[in-house]
Amino acid sequence: MNIADPKAPIAEKVAALHSEAGLATILDGIGEGFYAVDCDWRIILFNDEAAQHFARRPQDVLGRVLWDVFPGTRETELGQLFLDTMASRKSVRSEAESVVFRGRWMAYRLFALGDGIGAVFRNISDRKIAEEQRDLLNRELGHRVKNLLAIVQSIAALTFRSGGADMALQRAFEERLVALSNVHTALTRQHGNSADLHDVMWSPLRPHRATDRERFSLDGPALRVGPQAAVALSMAVHELCTNAIKYGALSVEAGRVDVRWQVEDGRFSWNWHESGGPVVVAPTRTGFGSRMIERALAAQLAGRVTIDYRPGGVHCAIDAPIEAVRDKDG
Repeated sequence: MNIADPKAPIAEKVAALHSEAGLATILDGIGEGFYAVDCDWRIILFNDEAAQHFARRPQDVLGRVLWDVFPGTRETELGQLFLDTMASRKSVRSEAESVVFRGRWMAYRLFALGDGIGAVFRNISDRKIAEEQRDLLNRELGHRVKNLLAIVQSIAALTFRSGGADMALQRAFEERLVALSNVHTALTRQHGNSADLHDVMWSPLRPHRATDRERFSLDGPALRVGPQAAVALSMAVHELCTNAIKYGALSVEAGRVDVRWQVEDGRFSWNWHESGGPVVVAPTRTGFGSRMIERALAAQLAGRVTIDYRPGGVHCAIDAPIEAVRDKDG
């Protein structure tokens, strides 16, 4: 019977799929390697994809014990996983290097099937090679950027020194370079395309954490931010942190900083709030850091940034469209 015949009764179609020919059609049509063993580890199913992958004909392996067909595999980590799956009857999904073909990477699923187990697998070697090349390029890029920043720092030091500039100004510039380097490191760890917002926040905050107690709290949903937003937010937090150390909450032992963000109705809302510090007095003039936050950050995020010098502690709020913050591929 033709199981594709729309006029055939449903029961007949199901029976045809359950037949030996129907099962072979299904197994060879799934596009992935598949084989199954019974409780005695005898191979009872072995589809065409598995035959091509292992270069073994089904008739040469069916009925044979898996460990005899692939000697030495039982003692491997993957072999132990097969044994555990057989005993626990729990499904497993993972990736590992092939124990039959070294250098070949496989994605696989193991699951209970009858009194034995089934294994579905596919070759992911091309993807693994691409990931290794990408990671190598990112490490090289990170190395070169750090070298470039070191050169910029050296040039700046010579320039400041020869110009008789205030040493405090030189230190502030160098600290900004370090902040830029830290966020670049966070991006490099995440393959240079995006970074988790928690990591972006901690990059400039981590050096100022007290050893005996937590002076910062971060609260917000997991969010992948694009490289432009990551750099802008990290630099803004660095400037706020620097100001808090000089004049605000971080200038006293009892001070603390709370950072909160949320995403709602297509908008990204972010808040920095200081508490426990000295009484805040609004500055008579706007410094570079404040101008960078209120103007440059707002432009980078296509949003609105406000700094409120409340007596109880400085408060900075960001409101921006989420599309300007979120990683475009995330």
